[in-house]
Amino acid sequence: MTLKEVNMISDIILKKIESLSKPEQKNALKMLAYSDLPNRVFYGIDSEMHPVFAVVSPHPKIKHQTQSTRKLLLNINISCEAVINDIFEENTLHTLTCLSDVSEEKVAFIRLTEAFAKHFTDENPYILNELFTALTNLFSKTGCSSEQELQGLYAELYVILFFQKRDLDLVKYWQKSNNMAFDFSLSNSRRIEVKSTTRAERVHRFKHEQLLSELYNIIIISLLLRKGDVGKSLFTLIEEVRSLFSHDYTTMLFIERAVKNIPESELRDIKYDDEYTNEHLRFYTADKIPRFNEAQPDGVTHTEYDSDLSTSDHISFTSLKSWIINGGTK
Repeated sequence: MTLKEVNMISDIILKKIESLSKPEQKNALKMLAYSDLPNRVFYGIDSEMHPVFAVVSPHPKIKHQTQSTRKLLLNINISCEAVINDIFEENTLHTLTCLSDVSEEKVAFIRLTEAFAKHFTDENPYILNELFTALTNLFSKTGCSSEQELQGLYAELYVILFFQKRDLDLVKYWQKSNNMAFDFSLSNSRRIEVKSTTRAERVHRFKHEQLLSELYNIIIISLLLRKGDVGKSLFTLIEEVRSLFSHDYTTMLFIERAVKNIPESELRDIKYDDEYTNEHLRFYTADKIPRFNEAQPDGVTHTEYDSDLSTSDHISFTSLKSWIINGGTK
């Protein structure tokens, strides 16, 4: 399957369910099974033609529950009539309905429910509440990521794809949060932090704890970026990561949050010369980077400063690969 075909899956599902005829009864659903999803998981529409994600309840005796927002409706253990693949059935279902009229939010709804469904288990009868909360927070986000945050996302995705092409999966170590001290946590002691700059000098802003820590063995990945009309855009990197990790719900959700409310045209315009980036990609151990060698004094927190890495010794990709695979020591 090509990258383009993979990235069209969510749009295809949405078009298929929107082509279904409207259910005749108000509480009825028109559903279809999707071949890539587990049994008992369906997509469809309600009587108002809203997209619906549904799972046959593994615990039908649990009391019916409902949660709703302006854009989402969750029903746990609702008894309803459903036409599934043209066959009439009466079922007790968990249903999550997208009430939004925004096309981008509908596609995000399909993309995230599909990733979520691939890991759905019967063990937690209220697991859909977690999905409902995540989608509610996503759809209610009003602001958008800053230019610096989008540059940081570009750098992290670039690094993920760089390593993926060399048979190293960093996504499973990705912190997927803007509030963490490091971008990747490989073990209890090993950390990777990605830094990028559009300046000609290799100068990055660091938190003091990212360079001096008694707890962690730290690698810094440094990227020099050059804006231009050639090279891969942030949109392209996002689509490549989505296609590779469409099964990874937390990765998909993090990306959706990061680009919420940002037009596709803007994501396509964020473009850096990937030949230049690849040529100037460097790896450093934290102890080789200029820094203060003392711990922060009592009462002092969140210390930050700029460090110039241009004269610092860097390590080879081979050494870094060995460090990732075999571990490292302080």
